[in-house]
Amino acid sequence: PPGAMAPGGAPAEDLSSRVARSSRALEIGAALATLLVSGALLMLALGISVRTETGGVDPRWWPLVLSGIGLALSALLLVVALVRPPFERDDLEVTGRDGWARLVLAVVISALYLVAWDLVGFVLPTLVFLAALLWVFGRRGWKGLLLFPIAMTAFIYGLFDLVLKVPL
Repeated sequence: PPGAMAPGGAPAEDLSSRVARSSRALEIGAALATLLVSGALLMLALGISVRTETGGVDPRWWPLVLSGIGLALSALLLVVALVRPPFERDDLEVTGRDGWARLVLAVVISALYLVAWDLVGFVLPTLVFLAALLWVFGRRGWKGLLLFPIAMTAFIYGLFDLVLKVPL
């Protein structure tokens, strides 16, 4: 309310100014970005070389299915963004400086992870990567920073390397 005071006697911030507004341009931009990324992934999937064409499930199959689904959903998102009124975003806060800093840090950590995976292998960089991302996005307890990365790394390694025989 106007004239309200925050603890310490400072004027309280008007929370209505921190609420995100609807934006057709944002929705169209997001749809176009996902359409572009999905199309690029589809092209990369088509470029996967297979030694023996089986006519069925091969190393190209999952990347093609996932990128094709992504492309279809992106196209649907674009149609929705063009024909519907923009979605209400009053349950979201406006992006602040902290959010942008976390985004940049997450991108840098992800790039370092890809380099480390190539140099060291899968297990150790994945443990560090997951713990670092959890820390960046607010997880501070030792259980979350330790147990979740170990469990996820073990699950992914077990699924791909041991069950599906896809070397990581």
